[in-house]
Amino acid sequence: MRTTRIAGFVAVLALGSLEAGAAAWDTCNGSPVKWYSGPAVSRNRCSIPDSGNVNTAYWNGLRQWDDLSHIVSAFNVNPVTDCALDHSDGQNEIGLCSRAAIDGNNGVTYSTVGVCFIGSNGIDEADVCIASDLDFTPRNGNAFGTSGRSTFVHEAGHFFGFKHEGGHSILRTSPPHLVTGGYEASTLWPTNAQGMRDLYGYTQTKPNLLPSAMGVVGDVAQTLDPAVTRSVCRNTATSVKFYVGNLGNAAVASYTLRVRLSPTTPPNGYSESTNVVATYGHSLAAFSEGTYSLGFTVPAGLPFNTYYVYLDMDPEGAVSELRENDNTTVSAMLLQVGC
Repeated sequence: MRTTRIAGFVAVLALGSLEAGAAAWDTCNGSPVKWYSGPAVSRNRCSIPDSGNVNTAYWNGLRQWDDLSHIVSAFNVNPVTDCALDHSDGQNEIGLCSRAAIDGNNGVTYSTVGVCFIGSNGIDEADVCIASDLDFTPRNGNAFGTSGRSTFVHEAGHFFGFKHEGGHSILRTSPPHLVTGGYEASTLWPTNAQGMRDLYGYTQTKPNLLPSAMGVVGDVAQTLDPAVTRSVCRNTATSVKFYVGNLGNAAVASYTLRVRLSPTTPPNGYSESTNVVATYGHSLAAFSEGTYSLGFTVPAGLPFNTYYVYLDMDPEGAVSELRENDNTTVSAMLLQVGC
């Protein structure tokens, strides 16, 4: 994935450089290079139809960012017969391209900015090209690797002016990209959201809780528990690892974390509430995150079966959040109860 800035010359961000733990953007005379007036976005209807997985991936990619600050001035649609995705034509267009046309990348964002001379300098135009051979179906909370949906979110970050960063971030430079909880698992992470707050401001003051079965260990994205089936006996102690974060701009003084075991596959298992094996009280500051090992005892009367391990944040719905559909995820590890 790549972003190209056009300002009388072309510069490509090096894919190997990482800025860990903080949103990053270019500056001009100390001021951020960003949108200083709300951009209108045009969907390339030829490659992104009016319905289907590619369409929902497009909307998710933009809204994950714009729903926080609402800076996009209009969402336009080009004629279905217009299959060209032109740059430097005064239109901010998003569409799919052949992978060969973007040098084998998953996605490319072309940003046009003026030459930095006096004062601040904003983004004049940005066009996004996503490789058409990617898979755009929604992923579950423990799916690994890059998808078309995560690529849309990643490139939308470049559209709003953000550079690559490390740590827990949709703007990691190389796959696999982490996914968070819920049916629409391609989301922002706290440092991404904090960048939107810093550049554009939030339109609401609220928290947003989100869990993940994935984390970053030594700058390597991985499932916190391996994707294996582990045998356990009833009435014995075990544990599971999860990441939890708050991408909202408000703290949560108190909320509930809940671990469940269910034989039901995701996403259907997200909505269940049976076989709760552990409940914790927790708090999270705005834009904070952490990785935790959560211990529990396998119930003595639990039927022999293979179980998915789910984590629910605020299952009672007591916390008013920016989004309410990303509070549950599932571990990559399965538990087989057979003794």
